[in-house]
Amino acid sequence: MQKYALNDLVEFNDDRFHPAVLINEPDYRIVLISMLAGQSIPEHSAPGRVTVYAMRGHVSFFEGEVPCELRADEVVSIVAGAKHKVHAHEDSVLLVVAAGAKVPDKLPEELSEELDLREIPRPQRHPLIFAKFDALAPGASLRLLNDHDPVPLNRQFEMTRPGQALWEYIERGPSLFRIRIGKVASSSA
Repeated sequence: MQKYALNDLVEFNDDRFHPAVLINEPDYRIVLISMLAGQSIPEHSAPGRVTVYAMRGHVSFFEGEVPCELRADEVVSIVAGAKHKVHAHEDSVLLVVAAGAKVPDKLPEELSEELDLREIPRPQRHPLIFAKFDALAPGASLRLLNDHDPVPLNRQFEMTRPGQALWEYIERGPSLFRIRIGKVASSSA
């Protein structure tokens, strides 16, 4: 059983929307997204059905080019693979549930490659990680092993691939960090 006090997890970021991953399973994900007025989530898609519940605020939710105004206590749902994007008109909090994604016979953990970053020269690390991530199918993951917490890499994912990746710590220090980066959506490009 997992229980969350959602209002305690709301965290606005001046630079971009803030996702807080609550549940990250291969065929079921729940993410709480906090957005300030004027912030947007770029167009992307997900491998399973997506349901968005507006806890507070007002956003325009677009499926393709079709807009839907979503206000507090309203919910919208779209089919698997539908391209969608969001724009906040007010400070808003969204609870996003992605379920029913097609999962391979093997779990993503078994399919994912583990990169030991301690053995890779620093200038080559981020380009290699992004190349491997971009080659993943939605629902697959990449595992990283490092001797320090790669916070700058996490921020770079948030900035360059918003809404596409879920960052999950498998092991968190102090001398060994193992992270799973799951691909939850493809770029609209």
